[in-house]
Amino acid sequence: MKIATKINELQTQKLAFIQAKTQQNIDEIIRDALENYYEKVFKYYRNHLEKFSQLGFIFCIEAELDLAENCEAIFIKEMGE
Repeated sequence: MKIATKINELQTQKLAFIQAKTQQNIDEIIRDALENYYEKVFKYYRNHLEKFSQLGFIFCIEAELDLAENCEAIFIKEMGE
């Protein structure tokens, strides 16, 4: 996959600094950055899933955004359909 993106001057300087210190090309730096970010996000969501599991979380549903405020009316409407 090819990705084209624009970076600002400060980001350009940071990229040049990383290249100078690591001797990596831009592709390698971006791949490493993506892997690091993925691990950070994955750990965050995995921790949440583990916490839900410890709390006895069973399932989730897709519902209206105002479900908390209008749960009775929504429930009655759904039961009538």
